[in-house]
Parts: sequence; C-alpha cells; structure tokens
Amino acid sequence: MSGEKSTRFRPPEKNEPNDFLAEVENSEYSPESQRKKSQAFSLGAAVFVHAIIFSILAFIVIANFDSEEIEMVVEASSANTDLVPQKRSFAKKVTLEKPATPSRRADKTITATNASSVVMPEIPTFSDTPAFGNDFGDGFGIGGFGDGRGGAKFFGTSGGGNRIILVIDTSTSMNNNCGPTGIRAIRREIVRTLSALSPNISFNIICFGKDCDGFAPQPVKANSGNIARAKTWMNAYFINKRGGGAFDRTRTSEWGSKGTDNNGIKYTPISPGSVQALAGTSGSSRMDLALVAAFFQKPTSVFLIADGEPGTNKNGQKLSNTAIVDLVLQEAKRIYSGSRLPKVNCISVKGIGQAILKDISRRFGGNYKAVDPAKI
Repeated sequence: MSGEKSTRFRPPEKNEPNDFLAEVENSEYSPESQRKKSQAFSLGAAVFVHAIIFSILAFIVIANFDSEEIEMVVEASSANTDLVPQKRSFAKKVTLEKPATPSRRADKTITATNASSVVMPEIPTFSDTPAFGNDFGDGFGIGGFGDGRGGAKFFGTSGGGNRIILVIDTSTSMNNNCGPTGIRAIRREIVRTLSALSPNISFNIICFGKDCDGFAPQPVKANSGNIARAKTWMNAYFINKRGGGAFDRTRTSEWGSKGTDNNGIKYTPISPGSVQALAGTSGSSRMDLALVAAFFQKPTSVFLIADGEPGTNKNGQKLSNTAIVDLVLQEAKRIYSGSRLPKVNCISVKGIGQAILKDISRRFGGNYKAVDPAKI
C-alpha cells in the first residue's frame, strides 16, 4: 500500500494557512457577521418606530393647532407686585390646503387664570323666619345700609340706596277716594316700581290699616320670583265690588298673628303691641306704625302713599299730627343710632292728608307729591 496516497488528516505546517478556519471566519454565521446584522436590524427598527411617532405627532399638531392662537395672561404674582399684568400671545400655524367649505370648528382661546378660593354663599330669595316678635322694639334689625347705588321711583318720586320699602295705605277710605280705576293703577305702579329695580336691590312692602302686614319679614331680592309673589300678594287688598280684593284693610286685621291667609298666602303680622314705642296705641290708618316697622328693617329709602291722616290714640287721647311725626322721628333716630336716616317720599291721594305727609317728607329729607291714581 506504499504506492497509494494517504487520506488521513494532516495538521498544517507551521506557516501553512488554515483554509477551514478562514472559511468559517468569513462565513455568514461568524460572530462578526451576526453582530453587524443585529446592529443593522436595531437601527432599522428604531427608524421605523420614530417614523410612526413622528407621524402621530404631526397628525395631532395639524388637527389641533391649525391656525390657532394660544393666548396667555401674564399676571403679577404676590411675590412681585411691581409687575404690571400684560397680555401676550403667540401663534402656532400649520399651512394646509383649505377645504372648499369653511370649517365649523369654533376658534378657541386658552386663557391661563388663577382659580378663586372664594365661594359665594347661596342667597335665599324668600325667608319664612318671622322678624317681628312680641318685643319688636328691642334691638331688632340688621346692620348696613348698602353701597348707595341703585334706587327706585314710585309715582314720580325717587329714592336711592339698595333697600327699598313701599308703605301702602290699604284702609277702607282708599276704595272710595281712588275708585276701582285708581286701585288698579296703584297695583300697576307697585309692579312697575319693583320690576325696574336692579337685581342687587332688596325690597319689601308694608300695608297698613288699623294694623300692618309685611310682605316679607325682611327685604328680599328684586328677582322675578319675588316680584311675581309681591304682585299676587297685593291683588287681595282694597276690597271693592268692582275693584277686586279679598278682605277689608289688612290680613292681620282679618287673620291676626296666624301669618297665612285663607288662600295659603304668607304675610308678616305687625300689630301695635309688636312695637315697643307704640304699645298701647290704637286707631285707624296707622302710617306711624307702618313707618316705624319699616325703619327696623333699615331701608335706605321709603315710599309712603296714603289718603289721609292717622287716627292714633294713646291712653284714650288722640295724638296730634305733630306728636305722631315727633314719635316716628324719635324712633328712627334711636333705630339708626346716629347714622344717616332713610329718605321718606310721601304721595298723597288727591292731596288728602297733605299736612302730615309734607311734614314727614320734610323731616326725612324726602319729596312730597299729590296724585290722582285714577288719572294715571
């Protein structure tokens, strides 16, 4: 077998190249080749993911910031009060080919503001809490006179402030002196006056005969609900065959201190015994009782309409008009404790009772006017 060529594996000589190793190192399965492929794959994947993210962001920008302007308010902080608030704006616009029809999407303005920590309380429109107790003259009333703005007009007279009280004579003589047409005119004027009040103004109505009724225990806001209730409340006064009405004089005369009439309408009963300074008095057309009751509610302006003089008796003696006005003024000064007294405008029906009405308006810095409601 010496002539045959041996096929046994022979290790290479010292400087002879190893073709197998070179082939393995240069093959696609070599570690170096695998590393390069891995890097290429990672790079491709990263590019693909970024392309997707960029596309999404571009869509959002186009959808939400197309031709929009973001408006920001720069405010002076408490740390630097010297800063002057100023308004700056910047716009981010993307130009697109506009569709044929205009976009229905409304323009938006984003304004940076600081939320207020003040929570305004809900103010009730009508209170059921009685205001006049058995000892009306002892410290009853509320503080404050309002801010001086607002005011009202009644039969051509005007008064300022934001607490208005109408004092209405509902004695039986009003039916004859005004007639059905005049009574309806008075009701219309009351509604017209209240409807013209600003929403920040409060009002009340006090009707008087031999005693008094209050529409509410305290003045209420001049909103549509309270004005509608006041209109209904007044419709029952001035009983007359042709003028309407449901009772003679006042609800207090008819139903006493009950506080609710036979139709379920509420009222605040005011009797002479309710007011300490007038306890023990009696009589008719008690404008003095109505005025003092009104003063305890701290109005800024009072409007009084009547057709005569009060017939106030005390200890069996009839008080003169001057004594009655003195008493009313004395109580007003005590209630207001040195503060400015309310303005009292007096309206006389056909000039009846003008002497005392002029005296009241003069002492309280108001105006006097004579009217014939039937001709208004």
